[in-house]
Amino acid sequence: MCFETKFRRHILSVSVYLTLIILVRGITFEQDINLSMDQKKLLDKFKQRVIDRLPHEYMKKEIYLIKWLRSSDFQLDTAEDRLIRNLRWRQEQRMDTIHTEDFSDMWKNDFRYYTEGRDKLGRPFVLVEIKDMDPRRFIIQGKGERLVRYLDKGFDEVCGLVRELGEKWNNMTRVNVLVNADGFNVVQHACIPCIPIMLRHIFSFVEHFPECADKFIFVNCPRTVEQILSIGKAVVTEEMQNSIFIYGKDKKIWMQGLSQDFDKDQLPPSLGGIKIYKGMQLDD
Repeated sequence: MCFETKFRRHILSVSVYLTLIILVRGITFEQDINLSMDQKKLLDKFKQRVIDRLPHEYMKKEIYLIKWLRSSDFQLDTAEDRLIRNLRWRQEQRMDTIHTEDFSDMWKNDFRYYTEGRDKLGRPFVLVEIKDMDPRRFIIQGKGERLVRYLDKGFDEVCGLVRELGEKWNNMTRVNVLVNADGFNVVQHACIPCIPIMLRHIFSFVEHFPECADKFIFVNCPRTVEQILSIGKAVVTEEMQNSIFIYGKDKKIWMQGLSQDFDKDQLPPSLGGIKIYKGMQLDD
């Protein structure tokens, strides 16, 4: 048997093995960095096409570029168009300076997210508690556009964090998103003016932060939230659909689900853990 045939069979067996892992554990670091020979050739071509237009060093790295190429189904023209549109968006939205802006009013007025936690693989995860969010109030106050910008700032912060830790430890490329839906109510969280804002929130993440997240985990979901999330699944990519996990109010079931990815010392008391995140004491 020739070397090429043996090599291709080896690649196939590794791919099958990784697929089995993905079904249980989600996207692995190895899957994100391992490419077939054909995919590596396409990545090299893609890099040659765009590298002179990339303003930051992290954008020129293959671990960043492959996200755009893979999420474009390895279609070079599509990936190039998406990346260039993203660069234009970042410039128009002043994303390089967004973290110097003062969003303390958003935080203090119940729109918080926490990034101090780590999952069992050492990756950062974003914790959001619905009870800490009041989109209706911001929209009524005429702050809808500011809310969108604040959410984009959160995306950029979290994806930047996993990139920085990935460069430091060389073992991660994605984050998890954990949402505690306890406290959800239709008037406050699913008002008619709120829906367009939330849809823009979803589209912005899909369009500008490809392959940043591994899993989106929702727990304590009342029936209304489950229905809304099911509708939301229809407007995102197939990969993202497969990354969404929805748990109802049965604590035994969602605790078992969370135990696959998180230790109790990284979960807040509201989710059966012991970790007190910075700012949570302000809730009392």
